[in-house]
Amino acid sequence: MEMEEHLCRIFVLCLLAAQRSGAEVTQDNTNPGSDTSYFFYQDQSYPRDCEDIQDQCSTKNATGAQVIQPDGYDVPFWVFCSGDWTVIQRRSDSLIDFSRGWDEYRDGFGFINANHWLGNTKVAHLTNQKTYELRIDIETESGLTGFISYSSFRIIDEFSDYSIVSVGRSNDTLESVVTWCPTNTIPGSCNRCIATCADPSGTMDCSNDCGDLQQTCICPLNYLMDMTNCIRQEDCGCYKEGHGVIADGVSYMAADCSERCSCSSGVLTCVSQSCARDATCKEVNGVRTCSCNEGFAGDGLTCPSIRINRDCYDIMRYVSTESGVYSITPSGGAGGPFNVNCNMTIDGGGWTVIQRRVLIPSRQDFNQDWDTYKSGFGSYSRGFWIGNEHIHHLTNQGDYELRIDMVNQDHSAYYAKYDLFRYNAESDKYKMSGLGSFTGTARYNALRNQHNEYFSTPDRDYDDYSYYHWADYLDSGWWYGDHYYYYYYYDYYYCDLNRMRYDDDVGYWYNPSGSNYLIFTEMKIRQRQTD
Repeated sequence: MEMEEHLCRIFVLCLLAAQRSGAEVTQDNTNPGSDTSYFFYQDQSYPRDCEDIQDQCSTKNATGAQVIQPDGYDVPFWVFCSGDWTVIQRRSDSLIDFSRGWDEYRDGFGFINANHWLGNTKVAHLTNQKTYELRIDIETESGLTGFISYSSFRIIDEFSDYSIVSVGRSNDTLESVVTWCPTNTIPGSCNRCIATCADPSGTMDCSNDCGDLQQTCICPLNYLMDMTNCIRQEDCGCYKEGHGVIADGVSYMAADCSERCSCSSGVLTCVSQSCARDATCKEVNGVRTCSCNEGFAGDGLTCPSIRINRDCYDIMRYVSTESGVYSITPSGGAGGPFNVNCNMTIDGGGWTVIQRRVLIPSRQDFNQDWDTYKSGFGSYSRGFWIGNEHIHHLTNQGDYELRIDMVNQDHSAYYAKYDLFRYNAESDKYKMSGLGSFTGTARYNALRNQHNEYFSTPDRDYDDYSYYHWADYLDSGWWYGDHYYYYYYYDYYYCDLNRMRYDDDVGYWYNPSGSNYLIFTEMKIRQRQTD
């Protein structure tokens, strides 16, 4: 598709009446040789074209600026005559800009003696008075000349967008001057980086080495090379509406990352998707993608956390504000991460639930031994204890507050809150070593008597009371002491949220104005706020 010459130094379109005076004509509108005017104005004082001028001045050459008035045109106007040819366009340099709008092409522009476009309305009146021959003269940058002519050229009016309705047969001398560009191609600058359906940007394996060749035939705007043909980009196999053609082996992401498309061997595949909860749709290194947020790693569709979240308060700050089960790793905790239930709704959220009990027929049995209380047991729906070892590591990585939510047999709901909660390691029998100030809607600070007591289970008696093993008697794991007998039998100012001795409750909390017996309990801890 290489062109020997492409840049025309002189490019002239001329019209000549195809039938001369005295020539035989036929009045057949379907015959491109008909000399019948398409306008019904025959009486006029001006020549209709340059051929009329030449016929009137048979002894001289009519070349130059002349005045004509075609049939049906309101006023006479100037044209450039080249002998008996009427010049409708001339370009010999770039001084006149031919990038014009519709109105200027309709009315004409430029200078009659130099570069110009006569005007579509004038050309329409000219070519509809009789049959005209069109001749295009070309001179290349190196001085080669040639022409091509068409036997019957006619355009129609503005109402029909000045469409060409006839060109007739062609004759030319351009074969030695130019090589015509194939269909859908245009002359352009040589560039080995050819945009194709497989490489719409034209950047793959591009050498930009054109050698001595400066011009070639290229695909016009919105066309791409497919094998040896230029086709519309919409006809490429990997065309995506609203985006364009996707290069072979390349992926495209929708602006909101809701769809990913890829092209392979000319076949487009699109898949709907959504970014992970912990990812953001954004551009990374010029490519739009789902990108995991800080503290997470993955492909953007899944983003597991790489941040060490110590508790549910960290989860709320860095991961999610929705209640649910999450993995945490307390500082100094043995055995790696473990799952906890996080409450993100009560009292600002960020609470790590360490105990939960509900009075239901299938409630969890809390009559467990030391090792079971140490590691934890149960489920969220039936009740659970998170495990003493976990609670120890949680409450010793900083200052933690404790909140206990309760519902008694009167169906009254209330809570107790302590601004500090901590207990020691197994070597110190999980002693409740820290219990802060009490607030809340519970009427009595019933947990205060457990402060500085050791934890006991039915198989481990650490209550320091020689006559009773309270954990075994109450089927519970809890903080009992040598004074528990008095609280239990005389003033009742105590609490036990894990006892299993009685079937009609899941715990006891002294309440001076209502039932002491509970049908729901939930203990939870949170990093203490410093603001």
